[in-house]
Order: sequence, then C-alpha cells, then structure tokens
Amino acid sequence: MEKTKTNNRIGQDFTLMQLIRFALPAILTNLCAQLFKSLDDGLFVSRFVGPDALASISLLGPINCIIMSFAQLFSVGASTISAQKMGINDQQEAKRVFSRICIIGVGVGVLIAVLMNVFCDPVCRFLGADDALIANSRIYVRIVHTNAPVNILVAIFSAYYATAGRPDMGLVCSILNGAMNIIFDIIFIAMMDMGVIGSSLSTIFGEIAVALVGLFFYTRKKNEIYFVKPEKEYKNTFLATWKSGFSQFINSLSFSVTGFTTNHILLSVIGSDGVSANTVINDIRIIFNSAIVGFITCVGPVIAYNYGSRNVERLRKILTHYFKFWLFGSLIVTFIGLFLRQPLISIFFGSDTTTDLYKMTHLGLSIEMIAVLFSCGCILVMRMFVALGSPKTASVLTVSRNFIIRMSMLLLLPWLFDDLGVWLAFPVSEAISCMVGAVIVIRNADNYGYGKSGTALRMMDEPLIKADA
Repeated sequence: MEKTKTNNRIGQDFTLMQLIRFALPAILTNLCAQLFKSLDDGLFVSRFVGPDALASISLLGPINCIIMSFAQLFSVGASTISAQKMGINDQQEAKRVFSRICIIGVGVGVLIAVLMNVFCDPVCRFLGADDALIANSRIYVRIVHTNAPVNILVAIFSAYYATAGRPDMGLVCSILNGAMNIIFDIIFIAMMDMGVIGSSLSTIFGEIAVALVGLFFYTRKKNEIYFVKPEKEYKNTFLATWKSGFSQFINSLSFSVTGFTTNHILLSVIGSDGVSANTVINDIRIIFNSAIVGFITCVGPVIAYNYGSRNVERLRKILTHYFKFWLFGSLIVTFIGLFLRQPLISIFFGSDTTTDLYKMTHLGLSIEMIAVLFSCGCILVMRMFVALGSPKTASVLTVSRNFIIRMSMLLLLPWLFDDLGVWLAFPVSEAISCMVGAVIVIRNADNYGYGKSGTALRMMDEPLIKADA
C-alpha cells in the first residue's frame, strides 16, 4: 500500500484569500454551469418554443433530481473518502475509490436509463403531464434520461477535480458544456425550429463532450487522482460511499419530492403558468446560490483532508474562512439578486411587465431571493459534517430540512395564503432549517476544535471512515 508523504494541493495552509483563489475556478464553474443550464432549458425553450414546452420539461424535474441524487451520492461521498485517504497519505486507495465509484456510477446510470425508457408514459402521467404536455415530456425522457450514465460520470469527474487539486478543470468543462449547449440551441432551436428535441440534443452533446475531457484527464498519471486497477472491493466502496454521501443523496432526492409537490400545488392553484414562473424563479435564484455553493463544494475536500490528517489548528482556520465567505458572500449575492430581478425576468418573458406571468414571477422571485443566505447556510453545514466524517449529523439536518420542515411549509402556507403561500414556503422553511443547522454547529464545537476551548474530542476518539470498512 502506497503511503509515502505527498504534497497535495488540498493540504496547503490556506489564508482566506488563498482559499478563495483556490476555490475561484469552482465558484465560476458552478456559476457558469447554472447560467448555461438556465439559458438552455429556460431562455431558449421559453422564448422560442413557448411556456407549455417549458412546463413539460419542468414537470420532469423530479426525475432529474433522482438522477442527480445518485450523482451527488457517488461524487460527494467518494471524493470525501478519497480526500480523507490523501490526508493520511494513502494515495493509492484514494485512486482506487475513484476508479471503483466511476464503474458503479455508470452501472447505476444504465439501470436508470433502461427503467425510464420502459416506463416513460406512466412516469410522465404520474408527474402531471396531460395530453397537451406529454408529447414534449416523452421526447425529453427518451433523449436526456437515456444519457443518465454519462450524466452521473460527469458529476463524479467534476467533484474529483478539486480533490485532485485542479478545480480549474471544472471551469474548463463547465465553459465547454455551456458553449456547446448554447451553440446547438441556436442551431437546433432558433435556426432549425426543432423545439424540445433540439434542446434535449444540445444538453446531451454538452455532457458527452465534458465526459470525454474527464476521461482524458483521469487517464494521465501526472495528476493527483487518476484511474488505477480497482482491486475489486466494489461492495465495500459502495457501502462506505453510501454512508459518507447519504445526506447529499437525501438532499438531492428531496428536491424530487418537493418539486413534485410544488408542481401539483401550482397546477391546482394557478395552472401551467405557475409551473413556468416557478421554473424561472428557481433558475435565477439558483444562479445566485451557485457562486456560494461552488465555494462550499470546493472547500469540502480541503476540510476532509485536514480531518483525515487530524490537523486541528488548520481545520479550525479553514472552517473560520468557510463561514466568513458564506455570511458575507450570501448577503452580497442577495442584494445583487434583488436589484437585478426585473431585467433578469425580462430575459425569459420579455419586457412587458403588465402580464400576469411576469407579475407572478416578479413577486415569487422577490420573496425567494431572501432565502439565499439560509439556503446556502444549510448546504454549508451539511457539506461540512460530511467532510468531517459525520454523515449521520449531516443526514439529521437534511431529513429535517427537506422532508419535515419544507414539506410542512409547502402544505401549510398555500392552504393559508393561496398562491402567495407557495412562494413563502421556500424562504420560511430554509430560515427554520438554517436555525436548526446553527444549533447543530454550536453543539459540535468541542467535537472538532472550532469552539473557544479548542477541544476536538471526536478527532481524538473517532476512527477515520474507511473505504474498505
């Protein structure tokens, strides 16, 4: 077993500015990825195909979330384990975990693709597609969801770029993906009038291009992470990854449940225009979230590395930077989002501010932008405890946030305030969840050494998560 001392980039003694510079490519990656996604599924479809086509794609959001939940499970769970292994200088096992999880991820993606094609129409009907929407929904499933194996593999590659000390590769791939999406959207939708077929094809072409870049990167042995012989142990790696990434899996999966619930409430209270408005609101809000989430995601392996090496002082320093960036970054992003909400909505629906759809979207976005601070705070705490080898703590926050608090607000507030309650549900639930997260952070201060006492009880007593455990 290879355990020679290696100088990994994620093992540096970062200052705040150094950490921001290290994470900057990941911040831009996340921002670009969401911008391009919104341009693809939101702008081009809404402007060139129509609100009904946008609604037919949006109804399938829960399925996208299920695919993404597996992608996040494998990418976050495995990359955390690999970073911890690198922290104890077990470089070879870090690479084996990566190689195994890529194979497992592709296998799960193939299974999802087969099931979605076999049960396409029943799934679309269950999610609310009526006779006017199902044709476009069916097209999206047949093309985009067949690409599930590539989608999961790309997520794993993206998560591991930071672990490999090359977050800039994520930015390269994000720009490539987005550029291909936009170019093919212009060709297929704007020029060739191919509608949802064009949007779907442009999506998978971008994913395939990014996967090819990742395959090239991870076959080069000069990188800190690359493909090696897996040495079997697939079951044990899957179980360890499941344990480490379970909170992320539940978090992504919950979007399927809440998305399904939100769409049905909107369809019953407002109609398909409500689904279209909610799609644009989510796209814009997530664009602003993405910069903070990009930082959080990139710093996760740094936290995991220092947890693995049991470097309490450096870990405390990193966590201090972590929380500072979240607090000030989220406040800045919120003010910018509120200031720019009118021109941003106009990009999707035109400049006529008198339409009911525009007014509805403006109201919803004005309310939901307030949730950026709380939403990013919940993600920060969850990702922090995953990196600290405490997936159970992260899972408690995730389950309470998404299945108890958010679902309760989704069912209660629309009943009390009609359509206004739909827009209030997200910020209210995120604020409550963020307070729960704050309590969890405070209660664990002496377990990881970031409290005033500097005590780190868990780091002295708790064994490192093992990939072969």
